[in-house]
Amino acid sequence: MRAGRQVALLGLAVLLAGPPAALAQTAAPLAGGPSAAPLVVDAPEPRGEGVLPVITLDQEALYAGTKWGQRVKAELEQRGQEIAAENDRLANQFAAEEQSLTLLRQTMPADEFRKQAEAFDKRAVEVRRQREAAADELNKRAADEYYAFSRAMLPVLAALMRERGAVAVLDKRAILVAAQSIDVTEALIQRIDSEIGAGPLQQGPNLPEPQEPAEPSEAAPESAPAD
Repeated sequence: MRAGRQVALLGLAVLLAGPPAALAQTAAPLAGGPSAAPLVVDAPEPRGEGVLPVITLDQEALYAGTKWGQRVKAELEQRGQEIAAENDRLANQFAAEEQSLTLLRQTMPADEFRKQAEAFDKRAVEVRRQREAAADELNKRAADEYYAFSRAMLPVLAALMRERGAVAVLDKRAILVAAQSIDVTEALIQRIDSEIGAGPLQQGPNLPEPQEPAEPSEAAPESAPAD
């Protein structure tokens, strides 16, 4: 029984050890590509027949620079801090209760101790499930926000393409050399902020409150029993 309780606690400790993955990266870019920045040159606008006008876009800078992206980042950071603080609190409480159960092991009947140990294991498993759900929900919200942003910005980008006579938009990170004049990242940020703003405000997940570790029914002795 004690080995089973230690396994449950180990899984809980691993889960509570770090912040959700959503805090490490708010969202992935729309398309993959090299991470190195292109060489920007001061070149004249392309002219003449046979030239296919293109524009470039830094997707990560676009999202991070808009009011929408800044709102999402702030909300995710706040929620992540709340989750981390709750993780720390629960880890401390479960550690204290396990210590109390260890001290009670030789001072109560075996059947009563087994019942308390099983109840403790059950709560540890449930709390671990709840903390996993909280982290998964935070990561899902980050992905959902970025997907909604990508869909909302496409009409704005299409209008900008028509105005500039562009037939294609290239990922700036995948270009070796480019003229600064064809990059529309800053112009698109200004238009998105003006026409879309910070986007729809989404409330955080309504997760069940984690169960509080129950206090042992009897007082612990002053010293721990010898192994």
